[in-house]
Formats: sequence, C-alpha cells, structure tokens
Amino acid sequence: MTQDTAHHDASRSDAIQKTQTQEETPAEANRSGNGAAKVDQAYDSNLQQDPKKSIRKGFFWIGIASTLSQILSATTMLILMIFLTKDELGIATIAVATGVIFEAFNALGTGQAFLQAKQLTQNETHSVFWFSAGFGIVTYLVFMPMAWILEGVYKIPMLAPMILVMMLKMPIVSIASVPLQLINRRFEYQKISIYQTVTSLGCSVIKIGLAIAGCGAWSLVIGESSYVLGTIGFAFYFSKYRPALHFSWQECKHFVTYGIKCSLSNALDQVTKNIHYLVVGKFLGEGFLGIYRIAYELAMTPALALFNVVARSSFPVFARLQDNRCELSSLFAWNQRNLALFAAIPSLAIFFCAPDIFGLFPNPDWLATIPIIPFVLAISFVKTQLQTYPDLYRACGKPEWPIRFQLIEAGGVFILGSACLNYIPEQYSLYAMMLIWLILLTSFAVPHRILASNFIDITMRSIAKSLSHSFLFILFTVALSTLPYIYRDMLPFSEITHICIEAVIIIVALWAYTRFVLKVSLSDFIKRRRQQRA
Repeated sequence: MTQDTAHHDASRSDAIQKTQTQEETPAEANRSGNGAAKVDQAYDSNLQQDPKKSIRKGFFWIGIASTLSQILSATTMLILMIFLTKDELGIATIAVATGVIFEAFNALGTGQAFLQAKQLTQNETHSVFWFSAGFGIVTYLVFMPMAWILEGVYKIPMLAPMILVMMLKMPIVSIASVPLQLINRRFEYQKISIYQTVTSLGCSVIKIGLAIAGCGAWSLVIGESSYVLGTIGFAFYFSKYRPALHFSWQECKHFVTYGIKCSLSNALDQVTKNIHYLVVGKFLGEGFLGIYRIAYELAMTPALALFNVVARSSFPVFARLQDNRCELSSLFAWNQRNLALFAAIPSLAIFFCAPDIFGLFPNPDWLATIPIIPFVLAISFVKTQLQTYPDLYRACGKPEWPIRFQLIEAGGVFILGSACLNYIPEQYSLYAMMLIWLILLTSFAVPHRILASNFIDITMRSIAKSLSHSFLFILFTVALSTLPYIYRDMLPFSEITHICIEAVIIIVALWAYTRFVLKVSLSDFIKRRRQQRA
C-alpha cells in the first residue's frame, strides 16, 4: 500500500467515525457536509431488524410504479399505432435502441458502486458526483460521430439527428446518478414510485401529443428523451442532495474501479436487450421492425416492469446482506418465487388478449404481431427468472461475473440471429431466431446455479420447492382465464368484453397474492401514515 493510499484510507476512516458520532438529522448532515455514513448506519439497523420487510416494501411500491409505467408505455404504443406507420415506428426503434445502449455508460457505473458500498462520507459523495457529471458530458462528445456512422449503415435519412437526441440522455442521467442512488440507499421506495410514475405519464402525453401533431418518428424519440428531464428534477428534489464544490480523485477512485465493471456489465446488458432490434431492422427492414417492436414491447411489459423492481428493491438489500449467507439465501429464494408469479400472471393476460387487442385496429398490418407474441412471452419469463443472479453477483462484489453471460447472449443473438434472418426463408426466419434465443437463455440456468452457490445455499430441490407454490397459483389463474377465452365469441362486444374480463381476473389474482401471500396492504400503510402525521 502506498503512502498516499494509506493516508486516504485513514482520512476516510476518520471521516466515517466523525460522522457516526455526530447527532445530526439527514437534512442537517447534508447541509453541514457530514453525516452520509451516519444516515446509512441508521438504514443498516432497520434492515437488520427485518430485511424481508425492506424488500417486500420495495416489491410493493416499485412494483406498483413499474407496472403502471409499463402499462402506460404499452398503452401509449398501442395509441401510436393509430397515428404512425410501421416504417416510422421502425426508424424510431433504431434510434431509441442505439441511444439506450450508449446510455448504459452513464456515470461509469459509480451509481451501483454507491449501493454496494457499506458506508459513505459526504466528501466522497461530492467527488463521485462531479466525476459522474464530467464523464457523462465527455462521453457524449466522444460518441457523437457514431450517429453518422449508423445512419450510413442503415441508409435512413435523419437517423443521425434522432440518435444524437437520444444520446443526450447519457450526460443528464450521469448528473442525476448520485441523488438517485442516495434515495435507493435510504430505501425510500415511495419517492421512487412517485417520480417513476409521474415521469412515465409525462413522457406518454408528450409522445401522443407529438404523434397527433404529425411529428412521425420524432414523437417517439423526443418522448423517450424527455424522461430524463423528469428524472433529474425528481432526483434532486427527493434526495435533498446539493453538490458542493469539492473533488478528490482519491475519494472516488475506488468507486470508479468497481463501477467500471458495472458499467461494462450494464452496457452489455443493454446490448443484449436491444441488439435484436438492430439485427431485425438490418435484415428485414424498418417496416417489419415496426411490427416486431410492437409485439416485443407488449409481450415484454411484465418482464420490463420486474427488471426495474429487482434492480431498485432487491439489489440494495442483497448488498447489505452480502456477509449473511443464511439470510441472503432465504431472501433470494423468496425473491425468485415472487418473480415467477408476477411475471407469469400478466403474461397470461397478454397471451389470451393479444388477438382481440390487435383485431381492434383497422390496419391489417398489425395482425402480423400475434404469432410473434408467444415466443416473446417465453423469452421474457426466462429472462425474469435469470435477472436476479446478476444483481446477486454485483451486490456480493463480483460485477464482472454477469459479463460472460451477456457476451454469450449478445454474441448468440447477433451471430445466430443474423444467420437465421439471412439464410432461412423469411416466413420462418424470425421464429427460428427467437427459438434459438430461448434455448440459449434456458441453458444459463445451470452455470448461474453453480456461481450463485458461492454466496447462497442453492440446490435444484430448493428452487423447485420455492417455485411450487407460485406455479399452483399460476395454474389456478390459467384455468380462470381459459374459460372466457374459449367462449369469447359468445360475449357481447366480444373483443372489448373479453379484454376487460381477462384484465379483472389478472388484477384480482395479483391483489390476492399481494394481500394474502406478501401480506402487504395499501390501506394499512395509509392508516400508519396518518397515525405518524397525527
């Protein structure tokens, strides 16, 4: 250890000890420049009392917000189908997918390093903030030429300006990274729920308004980009964080070292989530890509909502319990069981309702989405069950482990998917690509179980036992949903009535599970809040 490093560690230890001994509220600590470690110590104490309560609270609040956000997103996409052509949707998809991949480099992963760290000082927080902000701005300028390169690859006029607008999300999210992660560290899930829902609603209104005004593909691009404006506003408002003019490379170096691995993992994760759009657009054209985008977004709605729930609620709790193998094992099994149910039940509604939903649109082009949806639903369910493993590895200090799976998935989808779309007859090529993708994801289950055994006690028997109760509940929901599906042609206003009946079944099933299995009640929470205020 060098003298400078030893001096930094000693200074950091002194700063933490000092902040732990001062009696300050979080707000006072923030104003005085101290207290970040003391605030986190208080949250650690609450977590140790009942970690399952913390993650259950996260499932409830972030689950509500993520579900509402994804419902808004899916509904908005269905409305946009009325005003946009499949070609316009395809062009916007290429721009959005590219922007999301670049956005994954925001803050160089230091946000996740914040969550993984057991203690923080306020000076470290300020140093990481300025590093994140500067990195986001510089990286945007470095990546700008890629917009024109991609425009040349796809030969689509005006694609470069759309990509540049989407890439603006990266520096803005980098600036918002520190205040957002401070909210996460405090397990303030209600605040996360509020900003996510309100921001999603605002984005949906912007997209629909611009589409009605005739902005075409730009309506999606501008609408997606506007999300970060709401994010940065709510992040600073709810976190109460105000950056001070303080920066020390020694204070943020260890966060950057950990964050680089997270950033690479996040980037590869976004590549795996979006490269299929770029492959389909290149080989089947932007028109078919528009059809594929609609099917994929609708079918992935439950999974996308749950990805956010896992990242926001599970990861912080896993990070705090990384040294408690028994508690972490129990919590991981509980997490997997509930993810299975919350992924499967909404997917059932989408499966049963898809023919009626797309049958309502006068444009027959959108009927081509129906046979694609079952394949995407299968992929989304498997992805949901695998999602917890990368967050477990990151929380336990191994952010590089998910990278190998992401490289295999991204490479498999790109190489094998390109081969399918290029050499297999067009009417079968997309289904062949999705089938290979599904087989590839399923094969990850065994190596994930082996790696996870380094941190938790996990066996195939424990996994089956954990999932058995969820599958019984799912089978019961399938039985209820099948009856109206079989007899839907006998219903008055058959399409709309059937959709409403399936929606009611799913909502009741989710409510029953949340109320009687998770034992979370919104009315009880409201009563407790009123008592606290009184």
